[in-house]
Amino acid sequence: METGIKELPTFLDLFLDMHRHFLGLTLHQWLPVMMSMLIIVSLVSFCHLYTRRLERVPGSVQALLELVVEFLDGLVKANMGKVGAAFVPFIGTLFIYIWVMNIIGQVPLFRSPTANYNTTLALTLFVFLLTHYYGLKHNGPLGYLKHLMGQPRWMAPLMFPLHLVQELISRPLSLSMRLFGNLTGEDTILTIFVGFSPFLLGFIPIPVQLPMVALDLLCATLQAAIFAILATVYISSAIGIEEEKH
Repeated sequence: METGIKELPTFLDLFLDMHRHFLGLTLHQWLPVMMSMLIIVSLVSFCHLYTRRLERVPGSVQALLELVVEFLDGLVKANMGKVGAAFVPFIGTLFIYIWVMNIIGQVPLFRSPTANYNTTLALTLFVFLLTHYYGLKHNGPLGYLKHLMGQPRWMAPLMFPLHLVQELISRPLSLSMRLFGNLTGEDTILTIFVGFSPFLLGFIPIPVQLPMVALDLLCATLQAAIFAILATVYISSAIGIEEEKH
């Protein structure tokens, strides 16, 4: 869909004709997938490189990674209690993956995959498939059905359809649209600022977009954290942690 705003070029535009077709889509339409795969390969390579030989006295990179792991461990357990230990790898990976996808758009010649709705929708569907899987696994089919019926039971004719709409439509839609909308807005504003950049002596660009880049980095981090926290809350709700607390 054309937005009327010219997109900034990526490094792939320098080597490929992005209007060529592959499997029925143009290479430009495949761009979010290619960027996502590049990020996955980079993250796997980085983690393998810096975790294959862990030291008792950590270096700077290992110390930073340990701080990130401790932060994510505390974040998940704060919402899920002791049960959260089993979900730290998933939620932590989700947060880091989304965060890198968000911030990569601030790097010249790269674009955020999360500024494409197909990416955020795929992430959301994966989260909700796991949410209902763990809900069924933890409670059993009958127990999960009772969970969807809500309390008190005499309100079930009203609460059950409302819960179905919430679980199948409103939550997935809001989770995917929130991330997509914020990242699309950030990238659009950054593109506009780059277009307004004046040139010194006619050929030296003045980066007036730098203050916006700093704000975008903060927003990108917040959006990744919000997505991860909401995923934690939804899984907690599905397996009945809140009900167990009460």
